[in-house]
Amino acid sequence: MIDTIKALKIRARTANRKELEAIDLEMDRLALENPKAFSEAMLAAANQTSVTLDELILKDKLEKILPIISVSYLSKNYFKKTPQWFYQRLNGNLVNGKEARFTVSEVQILSNALKEIGQKLSTSANLIL
Repeated sequence: MIDTIKALKIRARTANRKELEAIDLEMDRLALENPKAFSEAMLAAANQTSVTLDELILKDKLEKILPIISVSYLSKNYFKKTPQWFYQRLNGNLVNGKEARFTVSEVQILSNALKEIGQKLSTSANLIL
Protein backbone atom coordinates (compact mmCIF):
# COMPACT_ATOMS: atom_id res chain seq x y z
CA MET A 1 0.00 0.00 0.00
CA ILE A 2 2.81 2.43 0.88
CA ASP A 3 4.33 2.05 -2.58
CA THR A 4 0.98 2.82 -4.19
CA ILE A 5 0.54 5.92 -2.02
CA LYS A 6 4.09 7.07 -2.85
CA ALA A 7 3.43 6.60 -6.56
CA LEU A 8 0.19 8.60 -6.33
CA LYS A 9 2.00 11.31 -4.39
CA ILE A 10 4.66 11.57 -7.10
CA ARG A 11 2.01 11.65 -9.84
CA ALA A 12 0.14 14.42 -8.02
CA ARG A 13 3.15 16.74 -8.15
CA THR A 14 2.77 17.31 -11.89
CA ALA A 15 -0.86 16.39 -12.39
CA ASN A 16 -3.45 18.59 -14.02
CA ARG A 17 -6.95 19.01 -12.60
CA LYS A 18 -8.37 15.92 -14.33
CA GLU A 19 -5.46 13.77 -13.21
CA LEU A 20 -5.82 15.06 -9.64
CA GLU A 21 -9.46 14.01 -9.66
CA ALA A 22 -8.43 10.51 -10.78
CA ILE A 23 -5.80 10.39 -8.03
CA ASP A 24 -8.42 11.44 -5.46
CA LEU A 25 -10.71 8.64 -6.65
CA GLU A 26 -7.89 6.14 -6.39
CA MET A 27 -7.09 7.35 -2.86
CA ASP A 28 -10.76 6.99 -1.89
CA ARG A 29 -10.79 3.45 -3.31
CA LEU A 30 -7.66 2.52 -1.35
CA ALA A 31 -9.10 3.98 1.86
CA LEU A 32 -12.29 1.94 1.49
CA GLU A 33 -10.45 -1.21 0.46
CA ASN A 34 -8.24 -1.38 3.56
CA PRO A 35 -8.68 1.51 6.00
CA LYS A 36 -5.99 0.36 8.45
CA ALA A 37 -3.30 -0.16 5.80
CA PHE A 38 -4.32 3.09 4.13
CA SER A 39 -4.00 5.11 7.33
CA GLU A 40 -0.63 3.52 8.12
CA ALA A 41 0.61 4.25 4.59
CA MET A 42 -0.64 7.84 4.75
CA LEU A 43 1.09 8.33 8.10
CA ALA A 44 4.34 6.94 6.67
CA ALA A 45 4.01 9.25 3.65
CA ALA A 46 3.39 12.24 5.90
CA ASN A 47 6.42 11.37 8.02
CA GLN A 48 8.54 11.08 4.89
CA THR A 49 7.27 14.47 3.72
CA SER A 50 8.25 15.93 7.09
CA VAL A 51 11.76 14.48 6.83
CA THR A 52 12.14 15.77 3.29
CA LEU A 53 10.92 19.21 4.35
CA ASP A 54 13.41 19.30 7.23
CA GLU A 55 16.21 18.43 4.80
CA LEU A 56 15.16 21.15 2.38
CA ILE A 57 14.99 23.68 5.19
CA LEU A 58 18.50 22.72 6.34
CA LYS A 59 19.81 22.98 2.78
CA ASP A 60 18.15 26.37 2.36
CA LYS A 61 19.62 27.64 5.64
CA LEU A 62 23.11 26.54 4.61
CA GLU A 63 22.85 27.89 1.06
CA LYS A 64 24.15 31.36 1.97
CA ILE A 65 27.12 30.22 4.05
CA LEU A 66 28.44 27.17 2.21
CA PRO A 67 30.21 29.28 -0.44
CA ILE A 68 31.92 31.18 2.38
CA ILE A 69 33.15 28.36 4.61
CA SER A 70 35.28 25.37 3.70
CA VAL A 71 33.13 22.26 3.54
CA SER A 72 36.36 20.29 3.41
CA TYR A 73 37.44 21.78 6.76
CA LEU A 74 33.99 21.30 8.24
CA SER A 75 33.74 17.67 7.10
CA LYS A 76 37.26 16.72 8.13
CA ASN A 77 37.47 18.48 11.48
CA TYR A 78 33.97 18.03 12.83
CA PHE A 79 32.78 14.79 11.22
CA LYS A 80 36.07 13.05 10.32
CA LYS A 81 34.57 12.52 6.85
CA THR A 82 35.08 13.74 3.29
CA PRO A 83 33.34 16.70 1.66
CA GLN A 84 31.59 14.18 -0.61
CA TRP A 85 30.08 12.54 2.47
CA PHE A 86 28.77 15.94 3.61
CA TYR A 87 27.26 16.81 0.23
CA GLN A 88 25.68 13.35 -0.13
CA ARG A 89 23.73 13.99 3.05
CA LEU A 90 22.96 17.60 2.25
CA ASN A 91 21.58 16.66 -1.18
CA GLY A 92 19.92 13.38 -0.15
CA ASN A 93 21.95 11.38 -2.68
CA LEU A 94 21.49 7.64 -2.98
CA VAL A 95 24.30 5.78 -1.21
CA ASN A 96 24.18 1.98 -1.28
CA GLY A 97 20.56 2.19 -2.43
CA LYS A 98 19.40 4.48 0.40
CA GLU A 99 18.96 8.24 0.61
CA ALA A 100 21.83 9.66 2.62
CA ARG A 101 20.70 11.97 5.41
CA PHE A 102 22.17 13.71 8.39
CA THR A 103 21.20 12.05 11.64
CA VAL A 104 19.83 14.16 14.48
CA SER A 105 23.21 14.01 16.21
CA GLU A 106 25.00 15.03 13.00
CA VAL A 107 22.72 18.06 12.67
CA GLN A 108 23.65 18.97 16.25
CA ILE A 109 27.36 18.57 15.43
CA LEU A 110 26.86 20.79 12.38
CA SER A 111 25.10 23.43 14.44
CA ASN A 112 27.84 23.42 17.06
CA ALA A 113 30.53 23.52 14.37
CA LEU A 114 28.97 26.57 12.73
CA LYS A 115 28.70 28.30 16.10
CA GLU A 116 32.35 27.56 16.84
CA ILE A 117 33.45 28.77 13.39
CA GLY A 118 31.34 31.91 13.89
CA GLN A 119 33.03 32.58 17.21
CA LYS A 120 36.46 32.13 15.62
CA LEU A 121 35.54 34.58 12.86
CA SER A 122 34.20 37.08 15.37
CA THR A 123 37.30 36.82 17.54
CA SER A 124 39.55 37.28 14.51
CA ALA A 125 37.52 40.29 13.36
CA ASN A 126 37.91 41.88 16.81
CA LEU A 127 41.67 41.30 16.77
CA ILE A 128 42.00 43.21 13.49
CA LEU A 129 40.59 46.42 14.97
